[in-house]
Amino acid sequence: MIVRGISDKMPEAMPLILKTLSPILGDQNQKPAGSTPTQLEQHVIDKQLVLILRPAPADLFAFAQKLKCGAIKEIDIQKRIITVETELPQLMALAQNGQAGNPGMDSDVKVSANSESLKNMKSESTTPAVGNQPEKPLLPKSTIGTDRDLKPRPGEETIDWALRVISGSSSFAHDTACKKLAKMEPDPENLQRVSAILAATLPLAKEGFRMPEHVNVMAVWYTDGATREFAKLLENEKDFLVREKIIRLLPTIHSETMAEVLVGRLSDREDRKDARRALQIMGEIAEKPVLQLLNDPDSSLRIEACNVLQSIGTEEAVTALKQRAETEDNAVVKTLLVDTQAKIEKKSAGK
Repeated sequence: MIVRGISDKMPEAMPLILKTLSPILGDQNQKPAGSTPTQLEQHVIDKQLVLILRPAPADLFAFAQKLKCGAIKEIDIQKRIITVETELPQLMALAQNGQAGNPGMDSDVKVSANSESLKNMKSESTTPAVGNQPEKPLLPKSTIGTDRDLKPRPGEETIDWALRVISGSSSFAHDTACKKLAKMEPDPENLQRVSAILAATLPLAKEGFRMPEHVNVMAVWYTDGATREFAKLLENEKDFLVREKIIRLLPTIHSETMAEVLVGRLSDREDRKDARRALQIMGEIAEKPVLQLLNDPDSSLRIEACNVLQSIGTEEAVTALKQRAETEDNAVVKTLLVDTQAKIEKKSAGK
């Protein structure tokens, strides 16, 4: 665990952090005889406090939700690192009230599969930096099954089984698990964990093209933060044909956040046609993100906004088009703004 925001107040902060952690460590110490005791190591790396818990928690997200020493900013899946941001006054308040809730574990917490949080850090002690430790997956290798299991093993929760095989290498098991999860009702207790793991395993889902079922389940176990990971996935994908297949699936996730992701692809000439079509399929929920393009400096994007709004625009779009037409200095775009306004009004009149 990396703790930020207290570099100049380390002596005062450390006892308070240990106090906030004591309930968690106490629970973990109640283990059967012969089990490995919990150990907490403290290091200062690049002026940041680094706490190493051994053995590491089996469920990183459940552990993060119990932390009461600051706001959770990032969870690194492969290196099993939780980054917390805090301040001394906040620590003092949390230490005094052990029942205080976690102040910062929300749907927008950053989940990284390849974080460079500790890269090139030099420890002030002789202990190797955490980033040099062997990488461990979020879901440790199961002792009761494999990533090819098509159903939970005895004693295993359905969600735990599904996330285990979704994080694995079997396409068939992945799709089976996704279909099972998609039929379940998301509950607040598991929503963050499930959506974060689904987002973090998007690059795996792309291989062997397991993406259709992956997108379907992300539409059910939905969070804005997980949906925004599609923007990174598309940005990093160099193969136009792969991006095309992914973009065509995205209207399944019917949200304004997904519309924002698709609007972001309109600036890529290779993706423009598919992104435009996807936004048209999404309908009125995509209107607000598309309207933002009317004021874009790039005239080609203002044109794209008109092309999409002709299909999905409402009275809100008519008002925005009128306002833009009054200040538009590009003759071609101005004509299109007026034509788009007329088409939307005609469509509305025919309803």
